[in-house]
Amino acid sequence: MTAVCAASLMLGVFGAATASADTAPNLSCGNTVPGPCSQTAHFTNDDEFGTPIPPGPGCPSFLQNDFVHIVGSGHGVEHITVNKAQDAWFTMTFTGNVTFTEYPPSSLSFDDQGNVTGIIGPPDPAVPVATGRITEWFGGSFNNKNAVVTGTTNLSATAGGQTLSVHALFHSSWAVGADPFGPPTRVFNHVTC
Repeated sequence: MTAVCAASLMLGVFGAATASADTAPNLSCGNTVPGPCSQTAHFTNDDEFGTPIPPGPGCPSFLQNDFVHIVGSGHGVEHITVNKAQDAWFTMTFTGNVTFTEYPPSSLSFDDQGNVTGIIGPPDPAVPVATGRITEWFGGSFNNKNAVVTGTTNLSATAGGQTLSVHALFHSSWAVGADPFGPPTRVFNHVTC
């Protein structure tokens, strides 16, 4: 059931570091342009690394160890709104055809934040490259009292003659007074294959 490798795209919110090289435009609202502002962008390409994911029913063990390189094309949109108080809401959705290649950490280089910066070695030889369709959604909201981030990924992929469907859900929240850049005060992850 090696085609499940794409499930590991479920971001660093699971606890491991991630580097996303998603080709979505870099939105300036809330980043270089303070609120109030609202901005939407559309994109067609996806090129990102996903981190190892927590164990899930029916999922192969390599998902807990390898990083996955996701490359594909489809339809994506991201949106952000920041109000005058600098409270923010954002969402990103992508659906399309993708290729998933699993890499052990020893085949990747990382920055000091744990983000993947490049490929320096071969893919995992025990895991064939998978192709399939993915739909992912990611969103969150932040204010001066709390924050929440939630996402889902659904995929159907084929590798080595086997087909597998994966559903992954994550949720993290930071309570009043918690450091929004520190560990979340509540985390929920659910992965099934």
